[in-house]
Amino acid sequence: MNPDNIIQIGPLALALDRLVAVGLMLAFLTALDWIVRRYRVAAWQPAGLALLAGLVAARAGHVWQYRESYALEPVAALQAWLGGWNWHAGVAAAGLVLIVTLRRRKPVLAGLGVLAGLTLAWAGFLAAGESKSSLRLPQTLTLERVAAETAPLPPWRIGDLRGRPIVLNLWATWCPPCRREMPMLTQAAATERRAEILLVNQGEASAQITAFLRAQGLDPAHVASDPSGLLNEMTGAGALPTTLFIASDGTVRQVHTGEINRVQLDIAIRALERP
Repeated sequence: MNPDNIIQIGPLALALDRLVAVGLMLAFLTALDWIVRRYRVAAWQPAGLALLAGLVAARAGHVWQYRESYALEPVAALQAWLGGWNWHAGVAAAGLVLIVTLRRRKPVLAGLGVLAGLTLAWAGFLAAGESKSSLRLPQTLTLERVAAETAPLPPWRIGDLRGRPIVLNLWATWCPPCRREMPMLTQAAATERRAEILLVNQGEASAQITAFLRAQGLDPAHVASDPSGLLNEMTGAGALPTTLFIASDGTVRQVHTGEINRVQLDIAIRALERP
């Protein structure tokens, strides 16, 4: 998700794609209600059944498509509110339900026409947002190490990490979603071999970060500090936590705004491996 697709209202960050999806679903229900009344269809709630079938199929299709990632955390398959949908499967299921429930030729054609129109609108929205980011982090960007309590260690330099995918998670100790995802991210950073994962604190003092990590029993080995918040400003991340997925050439491929789970992290890292 690109930061441009986030609507910021004070401390609240709303995903534009979810707002558009909700709007299209409401339009579907409204249009189908008119069709049912126009053609006097006797079926019970065809629009609601089609929408429900579409949502279930879209979620199931996504979980099946990324089944290797969901094997890491099977319970995440039930956390549909975190996102993850295969809209092709959803549209197919909704269309099938419309055919079965509307039955007669005219209402079926009208219903499928509405579904097709809204599907094209959704496809156009997705296509407009899929232009690859041209943002490249400067090779001179450096991040301070937090783990250096005994002997000073050189900072991480983005240029030195080039040549392999990088995942940068922007976080702060005062951020509740950041605190929730930290145990998973520190463990993933220690075991992940496909990408370098760094947890980059934004704007807090090293002593405060170290105290937080010690109190939570978290490994500081992959925790970095960006005391000026330069990375947050440079990438346009409007909320914390934000996770940046950076290809081996230094291009920011994907931006995940909000809390991330192990499955979402794995799916995004797999995407970094593709050209």
